[in-house]
Amino acid sequence: MKIHHSVAVQERAVSADGVEVLDLAVNPLSVILIAIRPLNETSTLGNFQRYMGLAGALNRVSVLHRGQSVFSMSGRDAAALNYLRHGIMPRELNPLPTDNVRRCVILPILLGQFAYDPSSCFPASKRGELTLEMDIDVADTGYDGFRYSVETVELLDARPKEYERKVVISQTFAATGDQTFPLPSGNTIRGLMGFGTTGFAGASPAPTWGRFSLFLDNVQHSISSTDVEVIQMTTALLGRQPPSLDDHTHLMEPVAGVVTDPPQRQGMGGWENYWWMDLDPTRDDLFSIDTDRASNFQLRATVETADAARVVPIERVRVDRND
Repeated sequence: MKIHHSVAVQERAVSADGVEVLDLAVNPLSVILIAIRPLNETSTLGNFQRYMGLAGALNRVSVLHRGQSVFSMSGRDAAALNYLRHGIMPRELNPLPTDNVRRCVILPILLGQFAYDPSSCFPASKRGELTLEMDIDVADTGYDGFRYSVETVELLDARPKEYERKVVISQTFAATGDQTFPLPSGNTIRGLMGFGTTGFAGASPAPTWGRFSLFLDNVQHSISSTDVEVIQMTTALLGRQPPSLDDHTHLMEPVAGVVTDPPQRQGMGGWENYWWMDLDPTRDDLFSIDTDRASNFQLRATVETADAARVVPIERVRVDRND
């Protein structure tokens, strides 16, 4: 068995907002590495963006097999999932605030349980069947001059037994109080990543997600009840540390001879709106939820602020079920 890491798309410029559609590898595919390469637009220094801000240049990133989504969410959601699900710490090169500096941040897309896992990756396909779509915002606060490249990690001769489907589900809660968020059934579920527009903040916090429970066939399963601010901390139970580029305040070197006073606030931010429900903490499916014969699978939440919410289920898809 061999690893084949190659450049799938050479660095290219994108001059207008729109969707880029690219053919992907035909060999078993483990990882897609999207390199986001814009220029800083920091003529106003406070507009400087770190990793999460630049990942947000991808309004949507999708991997499709014969038109059906295998992976689909925003760049920011993908960055959060990489950390919360896979423990991948963000990497960025040339993180200077200088105007017109070329930046590079890497957004990995994992199609299996782990990178480089020959038993858990997307199986071999025919040319044109597996595609990457990126809905790109070429210029937003803090950046312009958008460029990108794509690399892939194929596992030659691998015969995977499974891959993971990670497709976002969106819902805007119409009212506060008890609400239901439907989830997909049919596959084994290894975890759920959630997002709420309103985080836990202020003197009287009222986050989108308040207290919630997980139900399978109308019976509580695995999570009988938890508060969003508590489950956000459970990643620490397995030794996960906060992201190395998380929000912080520090002194900065003078830019164009201008000293920043007071110190500038920098970092990724945005983590306070995400939570992670790990249903496979031992990574052997001991606690994963098999929804194969379930008639319904859902979250039931006490919503404290009625606004937009998202959930990304981590589904184990057996290759022998993939038609």
